[in-house]
Amino acid sequence: MKNLSRIICLLIILLSSIPANAFVLRVGLKEAVSGITVSATSYFDLIDMHTNQVILTTYGWRTYRIETENGGLAVEGVGTFQGPIILVPMSDAFGKVDNQTYRGKLEISRINGGKILVVNIIDIEQYLYGVLKCEMSDNFPMEALKAQAIIARTFALSNMKKHQDKGYHLCPAVCCQVYKGASAESKPTTTAVDKTCSFVLSYENNLAKTFYHSCCGGKTAPFIWKEHSETPYLQTKSCPFCKHPRNSSYSWTQRISFYEIQKAFSTGEITSVSIKEYDESGRAKTILICHSGGNSIINANKFRTVMGYTRVKSTLFSLHNDDPGVVFNGTGYGHGVGLCQWGARGMAEAGYDFKEILGFYYSGVCLQKIVFEEEK
Repeated sequence: MKNLSRIICLLIILLSSIPANAFVLRVGLKEAVSGITVSATSYFDLIDMHTNQVILTTYGWRTYRIETENGGLAVEGVGTFQGPIILVPMSDAFGKVDNQTYRGKLEISRINGGKILVVNIIDIEQYLYGVLKCEMSDNFPMEALKAQAIIARTFALSNMKKHQDKGYHLCPAVCCQVYKGASAESKPTTTAVDKTCSFVLSYENNLAKTFYHSCCGGKTAPFIWKEHSETPYLQTKSCPFCKHPRNSSYSWTQRISFYEIQKAFSTGEITSVSIKEYDESGRAKTILICHSGGNSIINANKFRTVMGYTRVKSTLFSLHNDDPGVVFNGTGYGHGVGLCQWGARGMAEAGYDFKEILGFYYSGVCLQKIVFEEEK
């Protein structure tokens, strides 16, 4: 199937509108917790940023409890400081929070309500080391992993304002990208990040919206989020690559009782459930619930969210009523927009490189190396 056109261009340009420190991310690891335990894998400093003084230098086997006290941060056995407090590992050491290991620095702050916020201050490439294996299996082919690294980098940079009101750029959860720090690193995923260092996808000189999902079920979905309208590169298309013998989520069946749906959506006693509208990819767009109180029309993506992503794995399904419930027969896993990860694996195994994979799922985008200006 090597007749796919390469709808991708390679540009090496300078994005002067992005400051030099944009390579450094602030990842909110813990928010509104009452206390934490910190350490490191070797020597580390604790610095009170209010006075810019080192308050402690010690070896990593020592652990210190930090809690809020008298309007400041109390470091067990050391004292109370206004903060924020920065944990700076020395040399090649990693910092630890509650026994989770992270590259970069760890910032501990007191926030409203007398709670603690922990932020990982980290270079974006090192951040990606802790993301990639969480988002794609490290036993996938290298070309698929390289494609994933590029879209993960693009996604991170384009979402840096997502949590800025909370004092950090990204969170470590699914809504931003799953990030588990140094404990989630592996040689294949680190290699994929290094081999694609600084590369992103762009459209009309702006960072592209690089949504991705596990498996499209044979056809990608059209763009479904209203707040991002300028995305002509995210169109529905047939994907012959994700039906893989090891892909257990390509097809699925799930039965849900009428009572459970009734309870979830506060309807009357349900008599039937059906698909009211389909989108251009054949996915359910709206669900019609007939019940004793009338009829309710539910957005299919909302229905999936409420009933659970692991149960209703996609909106690419058919259904039939089996009193007292409904049986879903579906294909795919995830929202279906953008890159299909199992499809990327299939393409890589068929001999396509990462540029061809990206060009297939994001038609018309550019592969672009971002170069940050040095601060003057």
